[in-house]
Amino acid sequence: MTEIRYRRLLALYPRDFRQEYGDEMLGVLMADPRPGPAQVFDVARGAVAAHLRGLWTGEGRAARVVQIFGAMLLFAVASRRFVGGLLATVNHFDQVGWQNLPVTSSVRFVAWGVALVAALLGWRLLGAAGAAAGLAGEVLTPAGSYVETPATVLYAYWLIVSATLVLIAGLVADRGPVRPKSWQWVAAAGVVLVLQGRLEQSGPSGAYELRWMLVLVAVALAAVAIFRQEPRLRARLLCWVAPVLATVPLVEFGFAEFIVYNMGHPESTRMISPLQWAVLVVVPVVAFVGASVLDRRGRVTAASGR
Repeated sequence: MTEIRYRRLLALYPRDFRQEYGDEMLGVLMADPRPGPAQVFDVARGAVAAHLRGLWTGEGRAARVVQIFGAMLLFAVASRRFVGGLLATVNHFDQVGWQNLPVTSSVRFVAWGVALVAALLGWRLLGAAGAAAGLAGEVLTPAGSYVETPATVLYAYWLIVSATLVLIAGLVADRGPVRPKSWQWVAAAGVVLVLQGRLEQSGPSGAYELRWMLVLVAVALAAVAIFRQEPRLRARLLCWVAPVLATVPLVEFGFAEFIVYNMGHPESTRMISPLQWAVLVVVPVVAFVGASVLDRRGRVTAASGR
């Protein structure tokens, strides 16, 4: 193989990687006694690995913040459900006993509480166990009513994606106890979510606008916490947030017809098709990878412009 062809093959690697190791790799390839398909395969495999490593550069610190912030918000959501069920149980215990306190609500409350404590203390194994149990609870809740109302999965999808991200973040996060900068803003967002949940469960029907206003306030508080981080960390946090943000237009526009049809035709309910399930899985992944690639290119461009 000629030097020109080797350089074309090395173009598969990220640009910053080629700038640092390109000449060295070219020399190794030209001295390799086994040119051919096996060599091309090794280069392609190495290029894929280099791109994946680039996506996760510096993820340990960012993942730790995602784990803590995500566990805070998911614990708040689980708390409002658990508290609502607990109050209903206490108020009507003589009539229904413990039936108003679903097992999944209790599991999510305990699981996300454990995940939050473990995240703050830096206990990876316990954090993974808590997040895995919390994710199972987020999945099982809509699954229980999927046959009758398939759209419940779509309404809870952002929670499922968030729980998955918290689990992944906990597995790759840096170890050791830490308290991220501006965590108070996320805690405040959690309090607002708890208040919003209580209003939704017991407030008057005319409080619809107020409930949505509280949701927007919670989102704004969490956004303040992200944007108060240092620029490099903030960029990585936005990459982690991208999959959750992608679920909103995905459900709103991609499944609008599906939801409307099921609401108007309860006698012939449609189920989510295999292709739609694939889209639900792929879109958040693409959102994270796309945001990471853009962030990486921005860093390379900024570095080359100095």
